[in-house]
Amino acid sequence: MAIYRLETKIINRRNRGRSVIPSAAYRSGSVLHKAAYRSGNILEDALAKLTFNYQARAQEVVHTEILAPENGPQWLQTPPESANDLALQREMRERLWNTIEKVEKRKDSQLAREFIAALPRELSREQQIKLVRGWCDAEFVSKGFVVDFALHKSKTGKNPHTHILITTRPVEGEGFGKKPSTAGKFNGRGVVGKSGKSDLASWRASWGAHANSALEQAGRPERVDHRSLKDRGIDREPEPKLGVAATAMMRKGLDPERFKLLRYIRTLNAMKPLARAIQKFGELQQTGMGKTWWERSLIFMSNAREVARESVVDTWRAMLATPPRSYGDAPPTQSGRDLER
Repeated sequence: MAIYRLETKIINRRNRGRSVIPSAAYRSGSVLHKAAYRSGNILEDALAKLTFNYQARAQEVVHTEILAPENGPQWLQTPPESANDLALQREMRERLWNTIEKVEKRKDSQLAREFIAALPRELSREQQIKLVRGWCDAEFVSKGFVVDFALHKSKTGKNPHTHILITTRPVEGEGFGKKPSTAGKFNGRGVVGKSGKSDLASWRASWGAHANSALEQAGRPERVDHRSLKDRGIDREPEPKLGVAATAMMRKGLDPERFKLLRYIRTLNAMKPLARAIQKFGELQQTGMGKTWWERSLIFMSNAREVARESVVDTWRAMLATPPRSYGDAPPTQSGRDLER
């Protein structure tokens, strides 16, 4: 079934200098590092003088693409005949994010915004690409921002998703202009102002609308819903995100806390209907069965007792109606023990 997921975060420079570890693509402060990891490329960070090689991940990356406004720099425009030229795309990607690293002067600069979105499995690869491209064009490219996105497939093929990197500055001439004001916007470090989550809510609703439109065009009946369980009136606890680290631990035979929490939440959700029935009726209510299991058991026991009582009465009546058996000269008052002798 189609699932909904859209999350966003800001990639900033404040983590630069931390040691590179297996999950460093999520910790390093270089946006080149993030772009290389997500696109399965070799990219060089000219400012940090580091080369990031993630070609080993290329088999998990099924599509990459850079989208830029038509009035953007000429070097960011991809000719139609070169749309699948990965070497040209790698050069554009490296130049794009090195330009961003050079433009941003502060040590804690916000370099890019990233979105991670689940792709409906019901769509074909081309339909998934069209969905991501259409959403990015509508929400960001049309407003002057450059988008670098990649489609990933999981090892099982059950979790197709996309990583979308977006510049925080719109294009201007052959470079990038000033950042838009973040007053009252969702900026990745918290909420600023009363309407701080308005952008995030708008993005989530927009992605849901685009995904449903793509499913409809594909002739599929499935739909996604961007609203929370609470807003949809569903009394269920949301299941926690497992993440790469916890999944890797599980594959090694360990039992990470995330999986323990997941089992607890699932047990809690399974027990909630029972708890609600006890709270409402004082006992468990079985839908469609007419009576609660307890009421039915009482009726069954009562019927069983009635049947047993009637059976005993009928037996005694039959015995009383039957003439006593003759045992020769034995007196009628002789005891059963004497008769057995």
